[in-house]
Amino acid sequence: MNKKFWISIIIIIIQLVLALYLSTYIATDARIPSHWNIKGEIDSYTGKWTGILLFPGINLSILLIMFVLPYISVRYKNAKKRFSRLIPLLTNMLIFFFAVIHIYTLLIGAEVVSAKGCFIYYTLGLLFILLGNILPKVPSNFFIGIRTPWTLSSESVWRKTHKVGGLCFVLAGLLMIIIPAIWGNNATAVLFMFIIVMLLMIYAIIYSFILYKKEQN
Repeated sequence: MNKKFWISIIIIIIQLVLALYLSTYIATDARIPSHWNIKGEIDSYTGKWTGILLFPGINLSILLIMFVLPYISVRYKNAKKRFSRLIPLLTNMLIFFFAVIHIYTLLIGAEVVSAKGCFIYYTLGLLFILLGNILPKVPSNFFIGIRTPWTLSSESVWRKTHKVGGLCFVLAGLLMIIIPAIWGNNATAVLFMFIIVMLLMIYAIIYSFILYKKEQN
């Protein structure tokens, strides 16, 4: 196992220990948030022990998928050194993100923090910014990145698209932090933020198509 994967294992252990500790402060019939809708409202809840064990299970699944990825990716050997650095880094980021969200939901279930704040958007925004910095470094593959028929068909299109896509992710992340910070957690602000973020993602996809057509011509 890549030594950097041990960071993810340590995060999961800490996450599980904190979750079990917080379980003593959560009522048996408490409802743990499990999903937020486009308006920034919690629209789905789960029971106490499902809420405690669900996210560690998700993180273990992410770790397993990322661990076996080199063995099932047909393009891994084309950029082995780059993948060996990026995959553990991406794994650590995703697992840390889900661990933070998990503890946040348990704090809501324990009624320690309010669910009406913007914490979820700040955390998601930070994740997008970090992903935006990683995207330009991701080699062509079928599992990670902006995988369109046009990026997968051309190394040049993949590289250029991920440079622009990385910038789009960073801008989207900044908007996820700035817009709620200015307007708060209300339906209008969240909808406005969602539309702009989606436009940035769509732009990256359309950009890959335009690049591919130019290359073909």
